[in-house]
Amino acid sequence: MTTQDISVAHQRLREGVDALNEGKLDKAAEAFSDAEVRFRLAGDYRHAGDSRMLLAEVQQQNNLIDSAIISYSRARNYYRQAEQPLSEAGATMALGHLERQRAHLDLAQQAYEEAGALYQQQRSVRGQGNVWLALGHLELQRGHIAEAAAYYQRAIAAFQEAGEAITEADARRSYGDTRRLEQQFAPAEEAYRQALAVYEAQRDYYGAVDALSGLAQICLEQWRLAEAADLFGEVIRRSLELEYELGQADGNLGLAAVALANNQLEQALASAQRAQQVYEDQRNALGLAQALRLLGEINLRRGQLAYATSQVQRALRTYQALARRPGTAEAQLCLAEILRRRGLLERAVETFSAAHEQAHLSANALLPSQALLGLGDIYRQRGQIARAHEVYEEAATRAAQLTEPFRSYGLAEAILRQARLAIAGGSLKVAWEQLNTARPHVESGSSHHARLAPLLALAEGEWYLTLGESARAEGRFSEARQRAEMLQEPLLAAEALLALARTYLARSELEAALLTYTEAERQFQQLENPVGTAAATLGSAQVMIGQQRWSEAIERGETALTRFGQNEDLTGQAETLLALGLAHRNMEQLDEAWANLEAALRLYQQQGQPLGESDARYERAGVLLAQGRLDEAADELQRAIALVEQVRQTLPAPEQWTAPFMRQYAALYAQAAITEVRRNREQQARALLEAYVRLAGPHELLEQLKAYEESIPTGGEHLSEEAISANKDLQKRLRQLRKGLAS
Repeated sequence: MTTQDISVAHQRLREGVDALNEGKLDKAAEAFSDAEVRFRLAGDYRHAGDSRMLLAEVQQQNNLIDSAIISYSRARNYYRQAEQPLSEAGATMALGHLERQRAHLDLAQQAYEEAGALYQQQRSVRGQGNVWLALGHLELQRGHIAEAAAYYQRAIAAFQEAGEAITEADARRSYGDTRRLEQQFAPAEEAYRQALAVYEAQRDYYGAVDALSGLAQICLEQWRLAEAADLFGEVIRRSLELEYELGQADGNLGLAAVALANNQLEQALASAQRAQQVYEDQRNALGLAQALRLLGEINLRRGQLAYATSQVQRALRTYQALARRPGTAEAQLCLAEILRRRGLLERAVETFSAAHEQAHLSANALLPSQALLGLGDIYRQRGQIARAHEVYEEAATRAAQLTEPFRSYGLAEAILRQARLAIAGGSLKVAWEQLNTARPHVESGSSHHARLAPLLALAEGEWYLTLGESARAEGRFSEARQRAEMLQEPLLAAEALLALARTYLARSELEAALLTYTEAERQFQQLENPVGTAAATLGSAQVMIGQQRWSEAIERGETALTRFGQNEDLTGQAETLLALGLAHRNMEQLDEAWANLEAALRLYQQQGQPLGESDARYERAGVLLAQGRLDEAADELQRAIALVEQVRQTLPAPEQWTAPFMRQYAALYAQAAITEVRRNREQQARALLEAYVRLAGPHELLEQLKAYEESIPTGGEHLSEEAISANKDLQKRLRQLRKGLAS
């Protein structure tokens, strides 16, 4: 080839560089390809390699990753033929970066190690530093935090030796990422600040923005939200000056996370959407995944489960495609909670378990305990109470190992769930102690801890309602609803509304209860929450039973039962079967009633709910009495009373709480006494009633006995003389029993 041909090749190479600088990528690609051919034909493999390297850069900008990999491979071969080991190492490093981008981590590692060997042969300390920095990024992507930190430290030392201040700052910033991921915030902050100082001294303003983002992230993860907002705002300000779009996106995503932590959901949504758009425009897959995950969390809070599912699944696919394990764990946790709320429990269990396994790779300190809490919620819903208790205990143990403020928050979150489990299990003293343990953490003054206030108020309301203190329960449920609405927690607000309806029903305020159940059902439907919807449907059926609208109650009860069954909610199924049994009994459909009550009893026993079991036995006794089976009914009633007594023994302060608790069961004791009288066992009836009166006073009991007396027929054509005489005798004996109590 002539000297003129070589000159043309160089001219074409310069034209390609000019076109690349002007953003004319097609023209640049054509020029570099032409230059490469000319240099190769001339045997100038060094410049052929340079041309191919530049072509690869153009292909990368066009997102033609496979083509770029081919170009870097050819460039490496040219440099090898030209005996240019440093350039060969550079091409090999570029290959490694692209393989890492494609999540081919083993191929990337192989390329980095090959480049490292070349740099070592040439004694290039700077090159070795670049290899260690890249290997650190690789291990971080794999979720191997300690290994990544070790590589970053080696890179820092190499860049110091080479006098490369900017790349040393890059390595320090990356080392700060590893310390932050392991909750070592002090060394992380020091690393970010050291990097920031170098960037600013060297006027690397882009690097300074990235270091500020790291500092802001530390503040966010430590719940120092005001500082985090200021720093993310500064990131955006500087990025705007630099026209650094990815920096702006990082700042907006950070502000979205701050707004979410501050319960400002609309602001969080707007900021996250701005970040998402930039990441999509810039084809930044990792940033896009982070934005989608946060958008999924925001829409989960808003109750927009369909949107949340789509966004989190897309984020999860991206994290997995990038082999980005820390992000994968957080996306799995969010997806698992969405699946749980939608009633897809089997998939939710699998996803919570996967998130728990990956939890050590996440920057979220609470992720392990949150995954366990989600699993516990599912076990509780399925009626696997012992398993739920174990998992809640493990979550509390994990939380206790954290530093503040994560420790107290995680403990309170686990203890409140344990308290609700204890209330349902009839362990009222244990529940009260757990509530008192959680309360100081919730009321600590921390804005983040205040997010647990609705859950605390809800649990306390359930405790008071179980106790029979409906006025106090109503106050706590109302507070739970107000706080949940203030914190923009619509699911908790709907749960509090449902609890208020239960309180009205317990007081027989049927119109208020029905209106409240109807509103709760509407809210749960908006939140795409099938279990809540079923619970509200059941509540309206229970109101209809109180209104003696038996057929309507059965229709709604069967609808609720189907929904609870589809969502594996055993507590809901038990309550619904109890209501259906009562409705069928009142319609004198005794076989259907018995079947419902038998099934309800088994479910309550399976879940260890003594008060539910007591209610089921009381209603079963009603069926037996209607069939004239007095001895069997008496046995059921005695068992029901024993269960009430069992729970009464767990009251934290019997002298304070016994009366309201026992007054709820006046009908049970009255029916048991009446049955004993009908069996001609007045002495046993009297002993039973006197025991009740000592605990709760006579008022409610006397009303029950009097009402029953007045309901006994003592005349009419349908009764025989013998039946009339027997009924009058029963009235007389009950009257004597009642007067003995009143005296």
